[in-house]
Amino acid sequence: MKSYRIPRLQEELKKIFNIALTQQINDPRLAWVTITDVIISKDLRYAKLYYSHYNNPSDHETIKKQLVQSTGFFKKQIAGAKIMRSIPELNFFYDETEDRAEKVDRLLATVKDDYDDDDEYDPDIDIDDFLDDDEFFDYDEDEEEEDYDDYEDEEDEDN
Repeated sequence: MKSYRIPRLQEELKKIFNIALTQQINDPRLAWVTITDVIISKDLRYAKLYYSHYNNPSDHETIKKQLVQSTGFFKKQIAGAKIMRSIPELNFFYDETEDRAEKVDRLLATVKDDYDDDDEYDPDIDIDDFLDDDEFFDYDEDEEEEDYDDYEDEEDEDN
């Protein structure tokens, strides 16, 4: 049976940490920092916190140091919420999802520039104009109906 406790705890901890970051910690160095994901070990002793900072000009290591310094405050928030008996050890990791997405966007933009076929595209083109009559199979609608009628007769015999 699958346990739903750990995923629920992960979501609750993510909410607690984000509320603490946005409303309770008044450190301008942690402005625009969000916890994107929380992963708890099966024994509930360790937690990996993935963070991102969209508009914060600080580098990843500086923000990580600030988050590590506020670990005690985060643990106090977990204890105050009373959702866990023991407080997990918190480890912070930078979430590279935004960086990877930006890289993919740039790659797609260069590919789009290389293969820009919008000049040749015409939505009113009929594909039948480009196909030869010999290349596709021409079927007779009467034959298909006869085959279908035979199938219906077989069903009637079974009943």
